[in-house]
Amino acid sequence: MITILITGVKGFIGSNIAEHFAGKEGYTLMGYEGLSHDMGKVNWHIQPDIILHLGAEAGVRRSHDEPDLFWKNNVDGFQAVIDLAKDFVQTPKVIYASSSSIYDWHMSPYATTKKINELMAGQQLPDNSLGLRFHTVYGKNSRTDMFFDKVINHPETIDYVTDHERDWTHVEDVVSAIETIITKGQHLNGAIDVGCGTPCSVADMVKYYTGRDDIPTKEVTGEREKTHAKPTELLELGWKPKHYILTENPKDYETI
Repeated sequence: MITILITGVKGFIGSNIAEHFAGKEGYTLMGYEGLSHDMGKVNWHIQPDIILHLGAEAGVRRSHDEPDLFWKNNVDGFQAVIDLAKDFVQTPKVIYASSSSIYDWHMSPYATTKKINELMAGQQLPDNSLGLRFHTVYGKNSRTDMFFDKVINHPETIDYVTDHERDWTHVEDVVSAIETIITKGQHLNGAIDVGCGTPCSVADMVKYYTGRDDIPTKEVTGEREKTHAKPTELLELGWKPKHYILTENPKDYETI
């Protein structure tokens, strides 16, 4: 039996993880939703084997407006998770959300916090932590502040696209990647890419899902021009993505 403590269990990725593992033989789930800073105040009666830390502030552009909030919840909050892990009799494996933004970590407060998270884990839990560099996750239960949600539910409000390319990664592929790590890859430490491995432009994605080709392109700074995952470690474990954003059926997302 593997016991997993999920932070951010009601969030986008966390809720999909919980739904997938709920009732699955061989797993016990513990969920936490709230500020990570307060996790040490909880009287944890069960020793988790894994802390899956998904509870953090997300959003490159929003981080420019709220850098202090991102530092508090992503850096100070992650320290609380590390401290909690060390407080258990047996230190659980800490698997945490990093980001593709790490490769240009200086470009936004959000990316900087993820870079610091990787440094923290490498220093304090070098042999018992793994950062997951998620690449533009989309799909079921996506946050309403995500661009994909806007494309699906409010396409009429899109007044510009960017010339960025993104490695769009379906949340179901993220879930299967995490399950692969839990079952086959707990020896991994450091940080790895989690992504489809096939980027496409924002403009092409918007046109595919909305049919609109009249949207002007706007230059946006402060974020990466192109993301391209290289999920080498996952592929070596036998994981393969099943989704590509330009071959999905748009009707599958009409109710998200």
